[in-house]
Amino acid sequence: MIEFKKIELEDKEIINKYFFKTKFNNAEKNFSNLFMWRHTYEYEYIELDGCLCIRGKTRDTKETFYHFPYGNCKEQLIEKILEKIALSEKLNENNEDDKLNKENKNENKYNKLLIKPVLPEMKECLEKQANTEKFEIVEDRNSFDYIYTTTKLIELKGKKFRTKRRWVKKFIENYNYTYENITKENLKEAKEFTLNIIKDSNNDKDELMAMTEMFDNLFALNITGCIIRVDGEIVGVSAGEAITDDTILIHCERANRDYEGIYNFINQEFIKREWSDYKYVNREEDLGIEGLRYAKMKYQPDNLLTKYIAVLKEDKCLSFD
Repeated sequence: MIEFKKIELEDKEIINKYFFKTKFNNAEKNFSNLFMWRHTYEYEYIELDGCLCIRGKTRDTKETFYHFPYGNCKEQLIEKILEKIALSEKLNENNEDDKLNKENKNENKYNKLLIKPVLPEMKECLEKQANTEKFEIVEDRNSFDYIYTTTKLIELKGKKFRTKRRWVKKFIENYNYTYENITKENLKEAKEFTLNIIKDSNNDKDELMAMTEMFDNLFALNITGCIIRVDGEIVGVSAGEAITDDTILIHCERANRDYEGIYNFINQEFIKREWSDYKYVNREEDLGIEGLRYAKMKYQPDNLLTKYIAVLKEDKCLSFD
């Protein structure tokens, strides 16, 4: 059976070695995200045949899933790796049969190979190498990444961004604000502000845990953050990092809505001051949340990165019986 290892901070160099071999700019291909959310999704990894394989469990149903292998793997290796993973799943299922009574067994939890996210290039490879008839492949709209050009977010040109420019102007004119980078001296303040905003909004325990991990390891993860203050009081925090040579990823953006225009302002200012040398900004997915989808679409993404979920059909196998 394949032995996966739980993801820890010490694994950053190993995992990034494979991530840097690919040009994919999806949010999941990021060590910080894996590390921050490792408790929620129970992330693990293994180096297999020169590629990186990541395993996790879905947030709600705790169903096992795998990332598509990373590391610029040769196409002919993909099916071989998937065979090994699928076989491991079948062995896992057999082990569970020994432990559970059949009437209590969750049939779907152990007997299917689920791969996500699957990007368009991965989908093409999967269809070519592993035979599309063996997989059911469906779009995962709630996981599409919203990717924008930095120029668009900085300049906010044109009639379509007139309202956003007004909100930015209103914030600048109405408040005595300052901008500062997150440092060791103000890190605790930034963390407390962010956690309090989350508690006051949805009190999401998993997000609180992920943000705690991010702030507690901010510098080890090479994440850059900023603080916006008004009259000395924190009103907004944002944090992100580069994930490719031309793309940055926003991990966190939280603000006090009592200050009109703060979200429009911090969105623009953080990109302008820290990331203007990069071409794209990935602001992650909307998770199917209507308000979040509306807000992200209002900035008119230049690329709504399509993602799929691939499931090995129950009556199919790859190369083994």
